[in-house]
Amino acid sequence: MLPDKTRRDIEDYRNYLNEFLDIKMNPARFAGIRVPWGIYIHRGGKVFMTRIRVPAGVIGPSQLKAIAYVAQKYGNGVAHVTTRQDIQVHEVEIGDTIKVIDYLKDYELSPRGGGGNTVRNITSCPLSGICPDEIFDVGGYAISLSEYLLRQDTSYNLPRKFKIAFSGCLKDCAGSLANDLGFLASRDNGKRGFRVFVGGGMGAEPRLGKLLEEFIPEKDLGYCVEATKNVFNRYGDRKNKHRNRLRFLIENIGLPEFKNLYKGELQKLKENEQVVLRKVELSKEVSQSDEKIPQIDDEVFKAFIEYNIRPQRQKGFVSVQLRIPRGDITVQELSDIADLEKDFEGIEFRTSFNQNLFICWIRHHDLYRLFLRLKGILKDFLYPETLLDVVACKGALTCNLGLCNSPGLARAIEEVIKGEFIGTKAFKSLDIKINGCPNACGQHPLGRLSFYGMVRRVDNRPVPFYKFLLGGRREAERTQFAQEIGILTARNVPDFLKVFLKRVEEIIGIEKIGRGMHDLLGNKGRKIATTALNDFSQVPPYSENKNFYIDWGKREEFSLKGLGPGECGAGVIDMIESDLKEAKEALEEAERRTFFAQKIREALFFSARSLLVVRGQEPRNLEEALSSFKRTFVEEGIASEMYLNIEDISKNIDDKLSPEEKKGKWLYVKEFLAHVNQLYREMDPSFNFPKRKEKTQDRRTHHLDLKGMGCPINYVKAKLFLEDLNPGDILEILLDEGEPISNVPRSLENDGHEIRRIDKQDGFYRVLVKKGG
Repeated sequence: MLPDKTRRDIEDYRNYLNEFLDIKMNPARFAGIRVPWGIYIHRGGKVFMTRIRVPAGVIGPSQLKAIAYVAQKYGNGVAHVTTRQDIQVHEVEIGDTIKVIDYLKDYELSPRGGGGNTVRNITSCPLSGICPDEIFDVGGYAISLSEYLLRQDTSYNLPRKFKIAFSGCLKDCAGSLANDLGFLASRDNGKRGFRVFVGGGMGAEPRLGKLLEEFIPEKDLGYCVEATKNVFNRYGDRKNKHRNRLRFLIENIGLPEFKNLYKGELQKLKENEQVVLRKVELSKEVSQSDEKIPQIDDEVFKAFIEYNIRPQRQKGFVSVQLRIPRGDITVQELSDIADLEKDFEGIEFRTSFNQNLFICWIRHHDLYRLFLRLKGILKDFLYPETLLDVVACKGALTCNLGLCNSPGLARAIEEVIKGEFIGTKAFKSLDIKINGCPNACGQHPLGRLSFYGMVRRVDNRPVPFYKFLLGGRREAERTQFAQEIGILTARNVPDFLKVFLKRVEEIIGIEKIGRGMHDLLGNKGRKIATTALNDFSQVPPYSENKNFYIDWGKREEFSLKGLGPGECGAGVIDMIESDLKEAKEALEEAERRTFFAQKIREALFFSARSLLVVRGQEPRNLEEALSSFKRTFVEEGIASEMYLNIEDISKNIDDKLSPEEKKGKWLYVKEFLAHVNQLYREMDPSFNFPKRKEKTQDRRTHHLDLKGMGCPINYVKAKLFLEDLNPGDILEILLDEGEPISNVPRSLENDGHEIRRIDKQDGFYRVLVKKGG
């Protein structure tokens, strides 16, 4: 169920989108708003991708049809299944993103939290509730936990993305040790619970998770997640985008200290809060039977039974896994698959980590009928979880960080496998994962055979290359990341695989893989790969063979056109820096235009608003921004007390002022921006600021205009005025420019007051005095 908060937040996104479309918000700031909604800009900067969360990969027929509808009406007509069980819609116009969100909400679907520094889609074994090997159904916990976390503001403003996974047995389909927080089903004296691992993750610097809890009972699941998230939220590094995942926090402070912080937070939560998750069961009561799968004299159907069928723990039922090449499925295919519900009552669907779709709850006697229907819908759905089932991220096709066209290479590899390796001994034992860059959207660290894109220059021309890795696996505490073996040109990858796989096949035939495929890859496989790579890493001159300078799936020469900063971490820092940049540019334009008042006001607004986002505030106009800044930063003792009267100073900034008066306002805002920049530099990675003074709870700012009064009358007036104020109050005194400016301040200092600031304005001096105690 989609939480009410998510539905309410849609209106906020609509308002921000309208501001952006009306050119009232710049693209950088809007990115910090849209990316946590799972909306990413495509390479080239013209269209967008919307990533729809599918908790535990569980999705109903009507939901599949809803995604097919928005992909057809607003996207490119193709849905993309990801390695984290999400479904993406590509090539959406930015103005249509709200239409996608609006439509999907009626089907309990949303992209909220699909990107940015958020709790991402919570994954689970795709066959939770129906797998014969599971200790118990873990998928329901992933769904209920998603509902709980989506209701919390802190889930969208973390130091970096936060990934959670559930596995139901030691086969560890979800890769529990490769996530920020991983849960492995366990029992203690018959009671349900979990082993808990923390600090795992892939990416360019992968780490395996460490044991956080040997066992927690199921009732403590919410507390455990909330405690871990709170520690990360409080102590994680928000500034260093390259080292702000949870695993780096644990490395920096050490696992023992992290556990201490976690235990303290856990105890506090249990004492003060009630965390209850909705009970969700993916299994269901059905009429079971001993009927057999029909025997049909059809070779393709026999392959379908051998490769695509997964028995369920409910007798008489199976799940059918459909290989979705590279995760891409047309809207017509998706809609037709959803319509199977009309003829196969009670079916449901699951997305998998291999970018595939499962159809669950198929009765044995319906299998052949389903097979015939599938043949009329999909062209290529046999052989999931084999060498042919190549996992690939979108790479340079859509991603700003993509170096190589990974789907293009995947297609070329598929042709090689189809031509020479279907049915071989290695066919069922190996898998291939491809990434277009060192990041791990395609999960290359977990692949038995893996590639990630890189670029080398040859004859001063960029050439697509890949790093080859070997030996990854997910298997609870036996999980291992693939090891880098060497590099080769993109053009040579299919030919290299032919040589490598044939040699591995020979060894399997001789040794019968008695030690297991993983051991074989770690020993002889590594030697085979190292030797073979020597023949496939060379690049001929451009004049001899231009193909090496063209990526797979492309016609033009390889280039890094469109490469840019990734948006996965877009969030608070980007929004702050966007405002500070806008403030600086507004000030510069104001100066060029003889201190144009409108630009001075804009600079003041952006300056005041910039840091408020770290306190969850989003003022819409100058008055709100200044009031919030004063309350949040000045009165809390973070910003200088000289800005207690900032609201008064900002009044009447318009073009009716004389040039000198406008220049004075401009100088004031320029100095204010410098002060805000200083606060930003002093902000720690957890968005905390050093306190300059204690809170100014009851302090007030007073004003005394002494222009036209000479010495010593002006001093006497100021002295008497201060006597009626409270200690700590601020008095702003205006003095004539012709007066010896040091006289009054020096005399007031001698009386025990503090001179905070002296400014020369147009024809007068402004003195800020803090009354002494």
